[in-house]
Amino acid sequence: MRRMPFALLSVLITCAGSSPAQGAPTAGTLVPTPVPPTNDTTAPDSANAGEPPLATRLAAFSTTAFGLTGGGFLNELAGARVELAYTPRFLVGFSLAYANLKGKDGRVSNALPEAMLGYRVPLGRVVGVPFHIASGYLAKNGPTLRVGAGFDFRLGEKTRLDLTLVEPMVWITKERPEASLDAGLAFSGEL
Repeated sequence: MRRMPFALLSVLITCAGSSPAQGAPTAGTLVPTPVPPTNDTTAPDSANAGEPPLATRLAAFSTTAFGLTGGGFLNELAGARVELAYTPRFLVGFSLAYANLKGKDGRVSNALPEAMLGYRVPLGRVVGVPFHIASGYLAKNGPTLRVGAGFDFRLGEKTRLDLTLVEPMVWITKERPEASLDAGLAFSGEL
């Protein structure tokens, strides 16, 4: 085995024991690159980077249902809906509507709670095409189901006008199912 010269051993010990805090580095030592300090108030959390925040909207709506069965009828719905947008395109909504319906002996009043799933295709910064499917339960009658599409228009940073142009709907009544073709209008604002 070869003996290491004393001078070389002395240099290795000096290099291993020196640090930038103790003074200038000697030849042959690696100097770590300084890392700038991070500011937690401006840097986004890496787990949430790229994810838009959830948006909560409140909407007031009105829908007119033109009956296609049962000799024709005209039903009106008016109510409020809470929408939870979990991406810029997908949303879940929950609504409660006052229903003015054609009854056996004239007009009757009822309430229609519904749950809705929606999807929006943006056509630009201002206009979009929303699609939705909604299902509810009409007290003293039965379940309802409707599928709709239309246009929405951004009126401001947080407000929007929705026009539902085509919305077929099925009303399950005690006697038989009824079908209608609906049109609606909604005004919504972000909370």
